[in-house]
Amino acid sequence: MSQLSKAEQKRQAREEELIDLAVEIIANEGPGSLTLEKLTSRSAYSKGTIYNHFSSKEDCLSALCCRAVSSIMTFFQQAVEFDGNLREKALAIHYAYQLYSRIHPTLFQVVLISKSPGVRDKTSDKRVECMDLLENQINDVSDSMFQHALQQGEINNPHVSVETASFANWAMSFGTLALASSAAEATAVSRLDQETILLNNVNLLLDGMGWSPLSSEWDYCDSWKRIAEHLKPLATHHTNNTHD
Repeated sequence: MSQLSKAEQKRQAREEELIDLAVEIIANEGPGSLTLEKLTSRSAYSKGTIYNHFSSKEDCLSALCCRAVSSIMTFFQQAVEFDGNLREKALAIHYAYQLYSRIHPTLFQVVLISKSPGVRDKTSDKRVECMDLLENQINDVSDSMFQHALQQGEINNPHVSVETASFANWAMSFGTLALASSAAEATAVSRLDQETILLNNVNLLLDGMGWSPLSSEWDYCDSWKRIAEHLKPLATHHTNNTHD
């Protein structure tokens, strides 16, 4: 039993090593450059060993997605421990997402690529199950945030549902961060303060939902600074240990 456990640990360590290498290839050459042949040529393992870990390049991309979402969850879990009101905790989750996107830019972008049907259809069932489980965990964090605000009467808008709010929240956050990083030279982006661009968009969205206290009633710039301090140890740890 112990021998099997050691073998599995060795296998998992090797897979993490291969995922590190895949991230490096994508970071240097773009997501379309990743192939299992390239992964084989740049690793110390045979083609057979690579295929024992990944059934296709799409399966490998999905493995990167699993790592990304799992890591994002650790950021979110730390964020919700911020000592503040419900809206400040929501703000902390956005700050954590921004932090993740800056420390792990390649994995941040890969998540969306792995969601396309062409990738999912060629991903192993086991990996799809892993992705779905992790995605549900992320959704639970977002849904719970809005459920609590609605239950406490802090969101004063009859047209807001948990499902629509969660999607709008993610779409705004991902879109803002993606444009801020990929289209930084566009005038619409470059003319804005990059340190508060996400905060401003979050406030516009949550004010539109009627989530009190509104930004006209609360100093969320101060909240943003306190959140940064709260998450600083997490940022330091991941920056020092990043493979991205």
